[in-house]
Amino acid sequence: MINYFNQQLQSIYASKRALAKEKSQSQNQALLTLHPKFQELLKDKKQTELDIVKTKAKGLEVSDLQMALDLINQEIKQYAQEKNLRFTPPYLCLSCKDTGYVDGKPCECLKEQYNALIKENASLTTLPKFRFEDNEFASLDVPQAKGMNKLYSIMQSKVCNDFDSCKWLNFMLSGSSGVGKTCLALATANDLLEKGVSVMYLSAFEFVNIFLDKHTHKQTALSRKSDYVNECEMLIIDNFGEEPIYKNVTLEYLFSTVDNRMSNNKKTFICTKLGAGALINRYGETFLSKFTDKKYSLSVGNITGENLRKL
Repeated sequence: MINYFNQQLQSIYASKRALAKEKSQSQNQALLTLHPKFQELLKDKKQTELDIVKTKAKGLEVSDLQMALDLINQEIKQYAQEKNLRFTPPYLCLSCKDTGYVDGKPCECLKEQYNALIKENASLTTLPKFRFEDNEFASLDVPQAKGMNKLYSIMQSKVCNDFDSCKWLNFMLSGSSGVGKTCLALATANDLLEKGVSVMYLSAFEFVNIFLDKHTHKQTALSRKSDYVNECEMLIIDNFGEEPIYKNVTLEYLFSTVDNRMSNNKKTFICTKLGAGALINRYGETFLSKFTDKKYSLSVGNITGENLRKL
C-alpha cells in the first residue's frame, strides 16, 4: 500500500468508530432504561472509583474502597450474564473494531477500502473495463496479431502477475493508430488494480493540465492529482506526443516526473504514435533512452497493422 491514501483512510476509520460509538451510546441508554438496577450498579461503580482517586490523593488507605469496587464489579458481571446484556459497540468490522488493523497488520476490511480508493482514483474519467481476457487477437487475421498476442502474454505474466519482482521500470509502445496499444494498456491497468496495485491512467493532455495547474499555483482538484502521479505504482500515459508544449511546464514536469518515479522504483508506461526520430526531436535523446534502455525498460516500436477501429 502506498502512503497517498493514509490520511483519507484514517478519516474513514475515525468516522466508522465515531458512528459505532454514537450508536452504542443510544443503544446502551435504551438498554439501561429497561434495567434500573444495572444502571444503579454502574453509578455506584463510578462513584467508588472517584472516591478511590480522591482518597489516594489525600494519602489515605483505599483497601476498603477497593474491596467495595471489586464487589460492585462482580455484581455488574453477574447481572449482565443473567440478563444476557451486551454493551459492545456495533462496529462495522468486528475483527479490527473499526481500527483497520489486527495485531498490527492491515485488516481485510482495510485492504478492501484501499482497493476501492485506488480504483476510484485510477483515472480522471471512468476507466474502460478492458481486460486481458477481452483480447481477441488470436481470432483476428491482422498483421499485428502475433506480435500483440505476445505482448499481452508478457504484460500479463511478467508484469502484472509478478509486479514487485518485475525488473522493468519503464514501458513504451509505439505504433500507428488503432493497432491495439491502448487496449493493452487498459488491460494492464485493470489487472493491476484488481491485484491491489495503484495505477494512474492519463492521456498526455490530462498529464500536462495537471502540472499546468500546479505550476500556476491553482489550488484545484486537478493540481492535487500531481502527488498521485508521482506516488502511484504504475503511471500510464496514453496519446503521448499529442500534448501541447507549454514553456517551463510540459517538458520540465514530464522529465522530473519520470526521473522521480525511477528513483523511487515506480513504473511508467507510455503509448505513442511517434517513432524514435520524432520522439527525439520532441523530447530529446536522453529522455527516450529512459524508455529504450533494455536494462530497465521494455520498449516495442514501429507496431503496424490494421486499424482495429475501422474493422
